[in-house]
Amino acid sequence: MDLALRIDNNIVAIIVSIIFLIYISKRIDKTDPKIRVFFLMFLLNTIELITETLTCIINRQPYIWLIPITEFLHIILFILGPLITYLWFLFAYLWVSGNSKIQRSYNLILIFPMIINSLAVFASPFLYYVFSISANNIYQRGFLFFLPATIAYFYLLLSFSFIYINRDKTNRVEFFPLLLFAVFPVAGGIIQTLHYGFLLIWSTIAFSLIFIYLYLQQQMIQIDPLTGAWTRDTFYSFLNNRIGQNNSKNFAIVFIDMDNFKKINDTYGHLEGDKALMIVVQIINNILRKGDFIARYGGDEFVLYLNAESREEIEALMSRISQALDIHNKTKSPPYELVFSYGYELYNFDTRMNIDEYIKYVDELMYKSKKDKKI
Repeated sequence: MDLALRIDNNIVAIIVSIIFLIYISKRIDKTDPKIRVFFLMFLLNTIELITETLTCIINRQPYIWLIPITEFLHIILFILGPLITYLWFLFAYLWVSGNSKIQRSYNLILIFPMIINSLAVFASPFLYYVFSISANNIYQRGFLFFLPATIAYFYLLLSFSFIYINRDKTNRVEFFPLLLFAVFPVAGGIIQTLHYGFLLIWSTIAFSLIFIYLYLQQQMIQIDPLTGAWTRDTFYSFLNNRIGQNNSKNFAIVFIDMDNFKKINDTYGHLEGDKALMIVVQIINNILRKGDFIARYGGDEFVLYLNAESREEIEALMSRISQALDIHNKTKSPPYELVFSYGYELYNFDTRMNIDEYIKYVDELMYKSKKDKKI
């Protein structure tokens, strides 16, 4: 296959990737663990693209001094491959689970295949496990050439399975982009593995990462950066569309206001107050069902959207949330209690209340409940 035809796709992907790296390096919040993982994954994939392209350019160039360079480039190539797909799993895990890091024991198990791969790759210039470079500087596959690709596919499959199993923790907007991320890289990788000469896997990952970045930008607009709940604007837009639908299926909104939250901030500081809000959202998200969601309305006030058919169904769900908070208060022993007041109402399609009327009415019910607590 002509060299230009082999590497042209990679060249385009490298140029686009470098432009995107420069662009996003100034615009993303690198204090967020999952964003740091994403940026590192993008950076390493760009290095992988450059490395793969260089190996194609210098392969078969009959210069002895190029042999150690060729070996070094192939070591980088085969070590970075599984690492990039592992980082994708880590990114998916952090995004879906909402955790700031993965458990250490779990992580040690996960990186074990990469350790095995690295040992085989480092030994290849001497024992020809994964690859070998001939005296004429020609790359040849070793009998374990499939090992890096197999481990890379393992992480992609693990990511796919994790996202699918935890689909109830994501909304549809999140679920499908995350789930479909690996489809094109896997297809490209299979073609590249079976037909030597095609370069597809890392360029398809580059374009997939760009797609994910564009999705991330949209999500950062929709998601409250502190708690991970929907933003107020996103909630308004969704609810306005929902009310405008000619759909008789019932739904409700629930306004929640934290009790004595100002005291938490004043006594323990705003960082502790932020932590309390994050815990509340995490507990509520663990109980909400598919199709339900929580939005941060402002400060310590939240609003739930529930697909509910009756008041009894809403009461049962709110009771479960209250019990979960009570368990947290008893088992985690925080220096303060997480307690809230709430008000709710099923939307009545017969009255056709507009969004402002509906929100105001439910908000008043919540404040009435909060006032009744103090009597």
